[in-house]
Amino acid sequence: MTLQDIRYALRQLRKSPGFTLTAVITLALGIGANTAIFTLVHGILLRSLPVADPSQLYRIGDTDDCCVNGGFVGQNGDFDIFSYDLYLHLKNAAPEFEQLAAVQAGQNTFSVRRGEALSKSLRSEYVSGNFFSTLGIGPYAGRVLGESDDAPAAAPVTVLSYSAWQHEFAADPAIVGATISIQARPFTVIGIAPPGFFGDRVTDRPPDFWMPLSSEPYVNGDSAILHHADSNWLYPIGRVRPGTNIAALQTRLSAALRQWLSTRPMYTDNGGSAVIPKQHVVIVPGGGGIQNLQQEAGQGLKMLMILSTVVLLIACANIANLLLARGTARRADIAVRMALGAGRRIVIRQIITESVLLSCIGGLAGLAVAYGGSRTILALAFPDARNLPVDASPSLAVLGFAFLASLVTGVLFGIAPAWMASHAQPAEALRGVNRSTRDRSSLPQKALVVFQAALSLVLLAGAILMTKSLGKLEHQDFGIATTNRYVLHFDPAGAGYTIDRVPALYREIEDRFSALPGVSSVGMALYSPLEGDNWGECVIQQGYPAPGPDSKCGSTWDRVSTHFLDAIGVPIVRGRGFTEQDTQTAPQVVLVNETFAKKFFPNQDAVGKHFGIDETKYSGSFEIAGVFSTLK
Repeated sequence: MTLQDIRYALRQLRKSPGFTLTAVITLALGIGANTAIFTLVHGILLRSLPVADPSQLYRIGDTDDCCVNGGFVGQNGDFDIFSYDLYLHLKNAAPEFEQLAAVQAGQNTFSVRRGEALSKSLRSEYVSGNFFSTLGIGPYAGRVLGESDDAPAAAPVTVLSYSAWQHEFAADPAIVGATISIQARPFTVIGIAPPGFFGDRVTDRPPDFWMPLSSEPYVNGDSAILHHADSNWLYPIGRVRPGTNIAALQTRLSAALRQWLSTRPMYTDNGGSAVIPKQHVVIVPGGGGIQNLQQEAGQGLKMLMILSTVVLLIACANIANLLLARGTARRADIAVRMALGAGRRIVIRQIITESVLLSCIGGLAGLAVAYGGSRTILALAFPDARNLPVDASPSLAVLGFAFLASLVTGVLFGIAPAWMASHAQPAEALRGVNRSTRDRSSLPQKALVVFQAALSLVLLAGAILMTKSLGKLEHQDFGIATTNRYVLHFDPAGAGYTIDRVPALYREIEDRFSALPGVSSVGMALYSPLEGDNWGECVIQQGYPAPGPDSKCGSTWDRVSTHFLDAIGVPIVRGRGFTEQDTQTAPQVVLVNETFAKKFFPNQDAVGKHFGIDETKYSGSFEIAGVFSTLK
């Protein structure tokens, strides 16, 4: 391709503005769609954490197992989430790690307030004191957490993310050293993380601030789990020394895990000792982050990439058809040039140059489509995301992808027209298009039309199926009433309420809301329906032996107020619902759904039956007062 070929191609494109505009728009849509999806693939699936030397980071555990578990976790003995004591045990057993940090598997939403300002709901993450040094992250302002901040007697401190500092604290430099209230407890802001740092994982809502693990009992009080040796809630991630044999390290840490488990009654009782030899850990690269968003979005992005590639192939076939038709009109011109001595290679090169130039112009226009498309997809996929750590702006990798896609596209749709034009017979072309010439040129066009139709049919079928799936999801019957139902979140602990004041607060909230015009029912719950949160325990039926490690005894639960089921439109099918007489001093009663009743009390009436949950914590048992319809 020479400068003369490019000038010739530009003249040809200027001569046919209608064709050029149609082709550019078609290519911009095809290349832009692929570039938009690649932008998200690169930003979510292929990126590394913005940390020092991410290739040396490794995580102990290979799946997203969230958030707090007791007993054996993972399938086939694959341990992925650890207690604080177990983390320390593995840390001492692995000198191959230069540093091994621990991070909270989930996140918290805490009430944060500065001075007399209104409280803000911000997301936080507990981390070990060596978290920032493990990742090689320094402060933007102030300092980051250190080992001394994670000591039991250390003063409560926190580090803000750069985004939270900008958006929640108006980029006030005086925030460093200031005291803020977190869950009504004073913390000192010691520093601000650098711009672009979003933590240890790619997620739609990264932490707004980080706190040392030692502050977890200070915040959570009696419900703290830091020193519960059997409560697994941490991911270990660390930096290995150069030359470390990862397979050998994995084997040794698995042995250390089994040794630790054998000392804990939680794991050895009720036949658990027989399962301990199966337990192991998997060490995986951690430079890409702990896989929350990658696992959630991976399949969808791959499917979108396939569909956008189909769109690009359809565009290529369409442009090739246009070029073949245009080549027919230009046959006389090409014939004259060949009659005057232009070689076949020159003709092919010039036509392919025109195709590549056309695709590059379409690619440039496609960048605008990609920029808008990627932002639209992010907005639709994560409508409530704050500080999403995925940049929709074209990076060097994205620009390179767009250029490569344009180049390949230009060659792809330019080969057939160039080949057909170069094989035109000058004498036939100058006499006029005869039947034989028309038949030869129409065959590739017919093939391209069939190719386009086949791909379009596949794309259309996929779009129809996806639309039906989305429609079913939107109108899915979850077994609860959603019309004219509204959810309000509030945090008594964040407002400074103590446990003894909470019951009166709940009663006052219910009374005041119930008195509002148009409000027919008010219910409260620890977790509201369809939000994805829950808590689970092992159910132990009265009169039955304690379940073993392979028992399917798990069940999730929620703590609710008297009229909660009425508020969400779920009927009681047997027994009774909660009443005002079900107080703290009354016998403990529960409501279970039909699935629970069939699972734990098959072929019998569950009403009146008793069970316990995790007898190491609860010595009493619960009586089933009623059975409600299962939420779907």
